Amino acid sequence: MADALASIADVCAYIVINDNSGDADGSNTTVIGASEFARSGRLTHLQTSFVDFSTARNACIDATPREFLGGWALFADADEVHGGELSHMATVLGRLPAQVDALDGYSRNFIGSFDYWNTLHRRLRFFRLAPGRRWEGDVHERLVPLARREAVPAVGAHYGHVCTPADEVERERLYKSLGQPVTLLDKASLERIAPELVWGEQLADALPYRGSHPEAVRATIERLRMEWGATFEEVARIVAHQSLADKIRNGLRAANYAQTLAFRRLDAAVRLQYPATSR
Repeated sequence: MADALASIADVCAYIVINDNSGDADGSNTTVIGASEFARSGRLTHLQTSFVDFSTARNACIDATPREFLGGWALFADADEVHGGELSHMATVLGRLPAQVDALDGYSRNFIGSFDYWNTLHRRLRFFRLAPGRRWEGDVHERLVPLARREAVPAVGAHYGHVCTPADEVERERLYKSLGQPVTLLDKASLERIAPELVWGEQLADALPYRGSHPEAVRATIERLRMEWGATFEEVARIVAHQSLADKIRNGLRAANYAQTLAFRRLDAAVRLQYPATSR
């Protein structure tokens, strides 16, 4: 969470955080209190009981100070860390027509390790805080109503699946409790929760990551490389055993992702003057 907060501190004028983790030891409160938002008095810290994802997000909208209503909000999760791409996105907001409700970017999903990713998908980033705009759905919630949306080729990092195998299983238990179909919990060998068990199928789609990580998360990455070294080594071993068919399929997927971003880059440059040089 600390890295996620640090990565957006220079872009957001204010933040509303809903901590619904049931944080018994106060660690989340400590992290939030040490953030730049707290130090500069730009923070509303909610502590609620988790019901579902839409309820949690709507609580943030409801707690937003009145002076920000009608402006732009950043949709952010604690497992997403941004780099300079976010400030480039922010420069576009003031040039968007009033009919545009949202500005999307892209999210790179890391899987099992900081060295591999498996998907790149379009992701809601900024939306107008218009009256009546609410989140709907218990899981995989969506914001409604959203009419016109624009997108730029700004890629953020999603690290939700870079965790311990046990944490991955606990996430599945939460989703199952919300009525989401899951398959991991049906596996008979859960008494030995290992990388191959929880990520084996997804690692067949893993692509090596050769880029740089956001500055805000680099110290955490170095620390976790030591703490979770055995898990990362096992993930690398699984990826190394991808079949030839897996490698061909993944090469085609990587080319398709690159083509998608190239098209989006051209479109955003022509229509939205992205990326802008001024902040």
